[in-house]
Amino acid sequence: MKIITIARNPKNSPNMTANDAAILECVGRELTAMGAEVVAISETDDIPEDADIVCHMSRTAEVLQRLKEAEKYGVKVSNTPEAVENCSRIASMRLLDVNNIPQPTYRIIEQEEDLTALPFPAWIKRGDGWSCHKDDISFADNCKDAIRAINGMRQRGIESFVYTAHCKGDIVKFYGVGDSYFTYGYPDIEKTKFGLEKINGTIKHYPFDADAMRRIVFDAARAVGLDIYGGDCIVDEKGEIFLIDLNDFPSFSSVREEAAKEIANSLMKIKEKNI
Repeated sequence: MKIITIARNPKNSPNMTANDAAILECVGRELTAMGAEVVAISETDDIPEDADIVCHMSRTAEVLQRLKEAEKYGVKVSNTPEAVENCSRIASMRLLDVNNIPQPTYRIIEQEEDLTALPFPAWIKRGDGWSCHKDDISFADNCKDAIRAINGMRQRGIESFVYTAHCKGDIVKFYGVGDSYFTYGYPDIEKTKFGLEKINGTIKHYPFDADAMRRIVFDAARAVGLDIYGGDCIVDEKGEIFLIDLNDFPSFSSVREEAAKEIANSLMKIKEKNI
C-alpha cells in the first residue's frame, strides 16, 4: 500500500510549524511499521497516480483542488478536500448550526452597523479560511474594539467577518480520529498559538459530562466531514458545553504518540474497507 503524506504550508501553521511537522512524521513512522510504503511530498509536488491514500495537512486551495482530482482516479484522501473546506469559519459554523451542535451565538457581519445592536464582550473572527495571523481573532470589549478589529483585518485584505458571543468558562482542548478516538485536556495558557486562552482566565475545572462532550465532538466532526480533527470547547460554571473551534488535522502536541497510532490505524482501515 502506497500512502502519500503532505505537510502543511508554514503560512497556514502560525507558531505551530514544528509541531505540525512532528505529528505527520510520527504518523509516517507508524504506517511504515505497519508495512505501508510512505512517501512524503511537499505541496508543490504532483500527487503520484499510483498512490492508494493521501494523508495531508494542506489548506491551500490549489492543493485541495489537486486532491479532488486525485479522488477521481481512485485515491482515498484523509481528510477529504471538501471536509477541509468545510472548516472555513463561516462554513463550519453554519454546518454546526444546521446539525444542532451547541456553539456560542454568532452573526456574520457584512457592515459595521451590524454590530451596534449586539452585546459585548465578544470575539471578532476572520470569516473565510483559517486564522493565520494573531489578529484574525480579536477579543472586543465593546463595539469600538470590534470595528477596530474589522478595520485591521480589512487592511490585510480580509473582507469576511464573524461576531461570536463571549462565553465565560474553562477552555477544554480536544482531539479525535473518526468516531473511535477522543481525548481532551486543559491547555497550558502560556504555550498556545496566539495566547488568546488567557482571556478566559485561570482554569476553574468546572465539572462536566465527558461523554456528552465526546458525543458533541463526534457529531461535529461528522457534520463537517472530518476524519482527523481537534478543537476547543468552553465549559461554563453550570457544566454546559459549547464548541468554539473545530480544526482539520491539528498538531496533537500533548498526545502525539498515541494519536499517531490511531491515525495510522484509521488510514490502514480506509484501504481495507475498499478492497
